[in-house]
Formats: sequence, C-alpha cells, structure tokens
Amino acid sequence: MFRAALTLIAALALAQAPPPERPEPRALIAQSAAAIKKYQTYHLETLVTVDMRGGQMDTHIEMPSSVSVRRPDRMRIQSKSQAGTVTIVSDGENTWFYLSAVKKYVKREAVASPEAAIGNSGLLPKDLPDVEKSIKSMKIVGEDVVEVGAARYPCWMVETTYGMILLPEQNLVIRNAIQTNWISKAERLSLQNNFSGEVDMAGVPEPVTMTQSTRTTVLRLNAKLPDSEFVFTPPATAKQGDDWTIPGIVKPDLVGKPVPQINGIEPSGRVTVVTFGAGWCAPCKRQWAELEKLQSSHPDIKVVGAAIGPISSVKPKFPVVPADESDELLASLAINSYPTTIIIGPTGKISSYEAGFRPAAALAPLLR
Repeated sequence: MFRAALTLIAALALAQAPPPERPEPRALIAQSAAAIKKYQTYHLETLVTVDMRGGQMDTHIEMPSSVSVRRPDRMRIQSKSQAGTVTIVSDGENTWFYLSAVKKYVKREAVASPEAAIGNSGLLPKDLPDVEKSIKSMKIVGEDVVEVGAARYPCWMVETTYGMILLPEQNLVIRNAIQTNWISKAERLSLQNNFSGEVDMAGVPEPVTMTQSTRTTVLRLNAKLPDSEFVFTPPATAKQGDDWTIPGIVKPDLVGKPVPQINGIEPSGRVTVVTFGAGWCAPCKRQWAELEKLQSSHPDIKVVGAAIGPISSVKPKFPVVPADESDELLASLAINSYPTTIIIGPTGKISSYEAGFRPAAALAPLLR
C-alpha cells in the first residue's frame, strides 16, 4: 500500500512538471553546423532529391552522396547524379578531384575538411548569396523521430521562413521559401532537411515550384576507417590534368586586389609572403623550409605563416599566427588546400596566388 502511494505521488509530480525547455532555434542551427566536427572519424551517406514543376518543367533528380572523414588529414567524398560522379579523396598529403563526366582528375595538396574541399574548390556556383540575410523567422515547430538504419534519433524540427533570395549570377529569384530541419536532440546533428519555394527563372514565363529533400541514410560516428578508404585509384579511362583545368573549377581571381585583414599581420610597406598551412600537413613543412631559404636570400621581404591547428616540434623560423578552417578569411582568399602561399606587394595588393608546394627557386621570380 505504501509503495503504491509513492508511485501515485511520483506520477502526479511528473504530470505537473513543466515540459523540457526548448532550445533557441538559431542557436540550435548553429550547433548543428558545428556538431559533426567534434568526431574524430565518421562516415555518413545522404540522398538528395530535387523536384522542379511548372513553366513546362517536370524534373526529378536524385543525388546519393557519401562522406568519410578521419581527422586530421583523411577524407573521401563522392556524389552521384545524372550528370556524372564527383569524387574527392585526400590521403593527408595530396587531394584528388575527379569528374567522371569529363573523365579527368587533378591533384592538389592536402585539405583540412570536407567544407574546405567543396566550398572553396570552385565546384559550387559562384557568388552564392548569404541566405541568412533573407531569414524572416525561425522557430521550433515540433518534435519527431528520424530513423537512420536501425537507429532512432529523437529530433527537434526547426522551421525557417525566408524572404526573397536573389541569385543574380544564375538569373534566379527564390520566393516564399520554407526550410525544415530535423536536428537530433543528443548529438545536435542535422539528419533531414526539406526546402521548398517558388523560383523565377530567366526565360520561363511562370514561377517554378521547387522542393528539395536531404535525408541521412547511413550514419557511423567514431567509426574505424582503414587507410584503404582514402586511396584514390583513377579509372583506366581517366586522364590527369593540371590544376584549375576541370570545367567549373576556376582559379580564384585575387591577383591585383587588396588583401583582407589578416590577424597578426600588419602592413609593412614591403613585400610580404604569407603561407597558409597545418601542423599535420607534410607538404607544409617542406614549404616552411623553402620559405626560410627564400627569406635568407631575400632579407628585405617579410615571411609570415598562418597555421590551422597546433604546430609540431618542427616550427618555422618566421612568425606564425593561428588560423581556423572556419575563418571567413580563408573563404575570402579561397584557401582550399595546404600549403597555399600568397605574395603581397608593398601597397597591400595581392601579386601572386600559389596553391600547393612551391620551392624557393619558383617563388623568387614572383617577388619582383
């Protein structure tokens, strides 16, 4: 009888307890953007479906993708569509970009993250707008459970309503857009995303209704990923080209433009060489050694390093300032591989942009 009374009291207390406090939606979205970065290794697969209806358009596209990451320097990304397959592989020293549509691949130096590989590679359309400026409202509209394989993830549902989104480079205008994001409560991972809106397209007399769904189909966190996962073997019919020669990948147009503010690097009125690298990057260490030679033979120049993450015991003899792969600076300078070296003239304008390892003998003529 006593035990039954305790059970009743506990049940009444639970019934009167307030529901768990919902997180602030903007903070939740920000947390989901950074959540995957805390895992040392992960493998995820997604399926993106896009439907376009109206204006004589009736299009359905499916794009399965996979991402495998073993920090700090291993990565494989693959995305398939009707246009072909894009594969990006990094083994810690080199990164390969392969497009099956043109049967061509290029080799670059190492990259630090999938975001850097894709976002700054030139594979995405140019001059994409900052959609955050178009947000009208953001709210949590409910709770749901998302199933990924055999696992079930309780999620918050965050709905974002947008105003007009302008894409002048693509001659597109998106109106009445709504996005719903399913974010897991425990991991803060975005597991599903639905986007819908009306698209005004050049040459199409009426708006086109677009819906896009991104669904996670496989999720393995802190998974054991072997070295073989990060080996690139080009197809027998593929040919290697020079960097920037794959259609859609364009070298950043930075030469002659003022350099943005770089933390810890003040204008000096003389030629400045800035190299972006990482402590785990073997080509970066070779680049540091070459820049030490360059500075020794050209004492009138200034050499500065910007390092992503901690540097090992082998430190360069020139000043090094910390940087982060999420810095807007890296995006503005299109730093998509390490090392990348830029040369800044005395007036503060960029005179050279060199992606990948460059010996001192190759850099010396650029100082003029």
